[in-house]
Amino acid sequence: MAIVRLMKTSNKKRHTYNNGSSTSPIKSLPKDLLVEVVARVASDSIVDLRNMKQCCKDFLDASEDNYVWQQVSLDKFPLMRWLPNDKASCFLKCCRESGNIESLYREGLLKFFNYPNGNINGLGDLKTAALKGHIEAKYVYGMILLCSHDDESRKQGLEHMRFLRKFKCIIKCRNKVKQLVDDLWKGNGMLVRNQTPLCRSKKTCKGWRVKKGVWSFLDDEDDDINLCEYCRWDYEIDFFYQLFDVY
Repeated sequence: MAIVRLMKTSNKKRHTYNNGSSTSPIKSLPKDLLVEVVARVASDSIVDLRNMKQCCKDFLDASEDNYVWQQVSLDKFPLMRWLPNDKASCFLKCCRESGNIESLYREGLLKFFNYPNGNINGLGDLKTAALKGHIEAKYVYGMILLCSHDDESRKQGLEHMRFLRKFKCIIKCRNKVKQLVDDLWKGNGMLVRNQTPLCRSKKTCKGWRVKKGVWSFLDDEDDDINLCEYCRWDYEIDFFYQLFDVY
């Protein structure tokens, strides 16, 4: 990454100030700014973070700040780790303890959809991650609420899904969730199939369909907002049940 290469070069070249001392320009940066730079890198790629930590001691020290742990990306880590690795386990533990929302989201998935019996605490983790702005957590939490047998919970789920639909990120969320949970040993967990559809007026409503293409490859632009919203979410609910093998 460009910033890492730049800092490596800067670390090798020493600049002499008016007082005649020789020092790295990195040391002139305020600690908060240094932490922010490292956090930006960490949020983009854990590989770049590792490279950055090797540049100099200043970056290494800044990388241990709690804020960096909160922001670090976990994209390179699978949801399920079948072969225990002490170093990786320690890293993930630090992420969880710092309040990293990606870690919280993953913990919620593992708890709620744990085979054969889920843990209701997972729903709380997913809710917290969703309220803190984690988009995939908002999708999963919203869909769980839509699958609920409680009408009030379903209303809350609609609000979450309408938010995602407004910003055209439902399909992106759906695909990222699917990719993450592909190797999850899935069972019903805490999710129970609700046989009652959201749309209860199938004979009189406009129905719902994609403008073009196939449902599973639907683009947000192909979602016809002029048709029945409840039918649209009933399609999404069916997909969600299939995703977690709930029949």
